[in-house]
Amino acid sequence: MAIDDLLDEHEQGEVVRNWLRRNGGSILTGILIGLALIMGWKWWQAKQANDASARAQQFEAQVANTTDLSKAAAGIAKMPADSMYGALARMQLARTQVDAGKSADALATLKQIQVKDAGLMSTVQVRIARLLIETGKADEAIASMKTLDSAGAFEVTGDAYARLGKKTEAQAAYKRALTAMEVGSNARAIVELKLEDVGGQVPNAGAPTL
Repeated sequence: MAIDDLLDEHEQGEVVRNWLRRNGGSILTGILIGLALIMGWKWWQAKQANDASARAQQFEAQVANTTDLSKAAAGIAKMPADSMYGALARMQLARTQVDAGKSADALATLKQIQVKDAGLMSTVQVRIARLLIETGKADEAIASMKTLDSAGAFEVTGDAYARLGKKTEAQAAYKRALTAMEVGSNARAIVELKLEDVGGQVPNAGAPTL
């Protein structure tokens, strides 16, 4: 190795050492801040998990008392309608209300839900549409499904048309639902039965619908 190279390496080393002496404190501070941020983030995640667990327990306690639906509804109403745990609590309450023959109350409960999760909101909207059909509002159910593009939405649209006696429209909706369903699934078998019930013919799996 040439002397010049050794000098260059020595000079470079001195530059690094001088830089560290000048900035070592700042680097250490930066490292400490970084560690503090990481630890703070881990603490926040743990806190969120604990809060979620507490909310889940609250949710279970509210819904467990199904003998007094008005009391359960009052308790759940205190949960934020735009939170995941509040939405799940309302969905469970609505199911219990339906089982108790209180479809109108269940409809009102589901309409309170306003979460950002698109998948969950789609499920909620489909359940609302089913209740609209049950409460004699099939036209409203059809209108509410126009913005959704899922097997569940197509199926409930078919149900609404079938309730109105519009078999041709029901057939088209059920066929759209089938194209979005997994071949051989139980859900698909149910829709196939519905399609046949309104006079439709079950298409071959994978065949395009007209």
